[in-house]
Amino acid sequence: MAEKESQKKNDKGKTNNSTGLRCCKCKQGNVWRIKLRQCEHFACITCVLIHLKHWIEEESKARIKCPKGSCPKRIHENDIDAVLDPDNEDLEVFMSRSKREHLLHEHRKQSIYYAFGGLIQRCPLCTLRGVCWMQLRAMHQYKMQATVLLGRGCKLGWDDLFKICFLFKFLAFTEGFLLFISLPLVGTTLIYFGPLLVLIMLPYQVTLLIRECLRRMDSSPLAVTVMTVSLYPILLLASVPFAVGSLLFLIPMSVAYCTIAIIKCIPSCSRACDVLYIISMLAGCIGLNQWRVILRENYEANRQRELAIAREEAEMSERMTA
Repeated sequence: MAEKESQKKNDKGKTNNSTGLRCCKCKQGNVWRIKLRQCEHFACITCVLIHLKHWIEEESKARIKCPKGSCPKRIHENDIDAVLDPDNEDLEVFMSRSKREHLLHEHRKQSIYYAFGGLIQRCPLCTLRGVCWMQLRAMHQYKMQATVLLGRGCKLGWDDLFKICFLFKFLAFTEGFLLFISLPLVGTTLIYFGPLLVLIMLPYQVTLLIRECLRRMDSSPLAVTVMTVSLYPILLLASVPFAVGSLLFLIPMSVAYCTIAIIKCIPSCSRACDVLYIISMLAGCIGLNQWRVILRENYEANRQRELAIAREEAEMSERMTA
């Protein structure tokens, strides 16, 4: 009797073990399986690939749940990399390498987009938005450069506006006699050194663009250097009209500075500027001088709140039906 009972227990244990090792989706046991490290469920490679293909291609989900409908756990990133590994030749039976590479690329792109809340900037190398999340490019045929670009895009923020207004604040709150004393220095710098700066920097920037274009065409470093050195004198001569034309903007700027310096020397105008300075100092005493930080933090808090709500709504629909 004892031998029969032990035999029944062993048979029951084998049955439970075989049931536990079966795929949690299709319930098959004699197939290639993977043990998910988050929930420890077993799933066959075919079901996992179909599951990932559905949520990556059709739903564009970054955080994918277990194939078992009643399991709230998400698939670990290492499990996704293992199933979509393009270098694993054994997976060719279930899905082609090009398809796995495409799914893995889309999943990583969606994960980065999810992590940063959609703050994707245009890539300067391939000029694509949201598609090129990482660009690898050969530099001088021996150096690799990895560029990951994330940002809010090209629009003015409060810090940019504050930097632009810094010159106006300097002219408004600086004493008139100091502006008048520095008038010769400012006028000389604008009229003489301004065109010289244009004459030097314009050819330099054009040569940088030419070198970048030649490198994209896989030209040799020697050819790039010879081309830029030979073109620089020609570009230098071509920049002379632009340097002379810059005086059309620099002369009015120097005249405007001279006018402001003279107006600031008038007592009534100087007192008005002093009143504005006192008002700004009083505003700083009550904490209003940090208005840029307050607006930026308020904007970021609202964005994070909206992002959290969107993520919560998206995660409610991540589960496939069993």
